[in-house]
Amino acid sequence: MIERLLITTLLIMLGTSAYAAFKRRHVRVLGDLAAVAEPAEATATILYFASESCAACPSQARYLEQLLAQWPDGLAVQKIDTEVERETAVKFGVFTLPTTILIDQQGDVREINYGLTPTHKLNQQVASLV
Repeated sequence: MIERLLITTLLIMLGTSAYAAFKRRHVRVLGDLAAVAEPAEATATILYFASESCAACPSQARYLEQLLAQWPDGLAVQKIDTEVERETAVKFGVFTLPTTILIDQQGDVREINYGLTPTHKLNQQVASLV
């Protein structure tokens, strides 16, 4: 019984480490691709990848509206419809919707969120840039 618990714990730790490594690598690979984002005077820009067929995207849009209310002058959100702008989604390596990519004022990718990301997590990420 204890062996199963140890194996399960080890697998969870390996999976978590692999996910974190993939995310760090994705941020590094994106590098200067953030030039697609419109030049912002804001502290941060969020590229929001969504589509009409995405079930979670309306919830993510509401979370982003709440975030914009908290950061009226320091944040810009650029929505990218992946059905219309497929090349941009491929360029940024988007493989799940919704995806949010946080870009700092210098145009460097700082965070990538795969899937639905709640307002409090996005708020922490934006606050770390200030």
